[in-house]
Amino acid sequence: MLRSPSSSRFSLIQILAIQVVFFHHHLEKWQCSGFTAARMSFVSGRKHHDNTQLKAPSMVSVSSNSNNKIGLASDSFLREYFNSDISDVNLPPSLNIVRRSLSQLASGSDIRGRYVATPSTAKGARSFAALAQAIGQSNLPALTPFAAHCLGYAFATMLKEEQLQDSNKEHLVICMGRDPRIHGSILADAFSRGAGGVPGVKVVYTGLATTPALFEFCRTKLCQGGVMVTASHLPSDRNGFKFFTQQKGGFTKSEIQNLILKAQEHAQVWFDMGMLPPTSGSNGVFCSELVHWMPFYEQQLKQALCQQLGSDDSDSLPLKGLKIVLNAGNGSGGFFRQVLDDLGASSDGSIHTTPNSEFPNGIPNPEYDTMIQETIQACEAAHADLGILLDTDADRCGMVAPRRYLQQKDHFIPTHYEPLNRNRLIAMIGVIYARQAPGCAVVTDSVTSTGLSLFLENNLGLKHVRYLRGYANVIQRAQQLNREGSVNAQVAIETSGHCALQENGFLDDGTYTAVKILGLLAQERKKQANAQRHSILDLISSLQELEEVFEFRLHARDGSLESMYGLFDFVALEIESICEVHETWTMDNDNLEGVRVLTGPDGSYFLLRKSLHDPVFCLQVEASSKKKARQHVVEPLLRMFQSQQRIVNTLDLSALENY
Repeated sequence: MLRSPSSSRFSLIQILAIQVVFFHHHLEKWQCSGFTAARMSFVSGRKHHDNTQLKAPSMVSVSSNSNNKIGLASDSFLREYFNSDISDVNLPPSLNIVRRSLSQLASGSDIRGRYVATPSTAKGARSFAALAQAIGQSNLPALTPFAAHCLGYAFATMLKEEQLQDSNKEHLVICMGRDPRIHGSILADAFSRGAGGVPGVKVVYTGLATTPALFEFCRTKLCQGGVMVTASHLPSDRNGFKFFTQQKGGFTKSEIQNLILKAQEHAQVWFDMGMLPPTSGSNGVFCSELVHWMPFYEQQLKQALCQQLGSDDSDSLPLKGLKIVLNAGNGSGGFFRQVLDDLGASSDGSIHTTPNSEFPNGIPNPEYDTMIQETIQACEAAHADLGILLDTDADRCGMVAPRRYLQQKDHFIPTHYEPLNRNRLIAMIGVIYARQAPGCAVVTDSVTSTGLSLFLENNLGLKHVRYLRGYANVIQRAQQLNREGSVNAQVAIETSGHCALQENGFLDDGTYTAVKILGLLAQERKKQANAQRHSILDLISSLQELEEVFEFRLHARDGSLESMYGLFDFVALEIESICEVHETWTMDNDNLEGVRVLTGPDGSYFLLRKSLHDPVFCLQVEASSKKKARQHVVEPLLRMFQSQQRIVNTLDLSALENY
């Protein structure tokens, strides 16, 4: 019997529902028997990261006939046949929560959130209602496997839209890597499944990797898109995604918003189907192929150091005679020890180079004093010429270096190790570029010191452009200045250790930064006679530094970002009013972020700004002594804060009270 279009629509829905349920039932059987997950398009021959060969089951198939409108991976089909009369304004509660949670994952140019596992009901089923309830219990943006799936589909869709003009490509390749976090493989699996649902997209998996490596794979045309699963230095319960294409080393904020919109559309499709997408559990990552591309990236770093030293041959061992300690913090950067060894350095004293999802020594952050101190101790034990600290995904670094060398007979003992980070690291990069590109511009974040500006401009003859916090902000500002032609911006760097160089495609890379410092160290060592040994810190001895440098983190009492954002403008106006009558407070009108107040002729200042990621006010203070910091900054601010009940009710002031 022939059916009208309206009646056939209902029939197709029934057919699709039967296929979906049947597929999901047999999927669980394949997983239990060792055959890990297969994509909904049933692409034969795909592999898991454990190299298990995947085969599509014969009992379930989807016709490849172009006239057949049923395609399980097609959003357009599902929107057509599951069209809902519910408006976007008044969505069902569970869908509304899921969509809103996706929008909350935007973090500048990245995706970040607290990992929330997919919940199951008492009967083992998985539902949107249970997912929404789990999301609602998190006081931070929730990053679920379902969110990862939708983001994967969205990223692959965006990438395919960009590549449509290239008709020569049979398929697009997306490479995925992750840091050691325990839920990294679960999110990689979900993301890969979502991306693999886009026709013509192939997802490969390189396992443990670094963020800079993923972009390197893109720009050297190993793949068209790169995705790193990481939350960098954030606590171990957080995770996220960083995105790369062949054209750019990271997404812009607007691209992240577009990504989220597409992910929300895909979430609607799954909601209309009444189910959540399948996963591989905790022991597998669905992908087309397992690749091992990190050695390729290692070779790129070795070539970069040789080029800096004017050599094309890494076999010449340009770091021979140098003792280097690497502290990778049990993150992804442990591979860099092999790079050091291959270049001739002795890395025997290195610590925490084995990836560990538990981060037994704390989340690696080159700014943390505990990581700095343990690196200093390792350097003292090894008599190292330099210590290198990497964060979790190795896109930023810090250093420690000896202040001087003691001569003992025919050799030198390095002593009195000090941090080489923040303003000092920027100054050292400035030394390199004063030689390499005289007169160029160095773009930094907002919390750099007055002394750094004087050193870069007066001592090195460079131009200092102070901009906003956020590595993407300083990179985009440097690129903008170069497009305008107003300055030659060669360096975009934050005090946190994020550093992107024009020669490296403005890729934010901690290991490449370390390579530049190692090259400088090797050059200086070559200049020195056997009878003398100078510290690399001597190169920045003219940098004016204040004794007291401290950052306060003032947390929201209710832990919400909304309350902090609403309070900041009120606090900023209060500070501006005080500057009009205060004897030693002067507004820094050149500042572009938060409120920066000059508190003395010696370069003392404080800067109050909102955190980029957390419900926190960050207060950066620099003064000639702790006493003066307390007298000229902390006490006046406390009096002002405590006089306003709105501030007292919202802001935890204990950090200032206990200073």
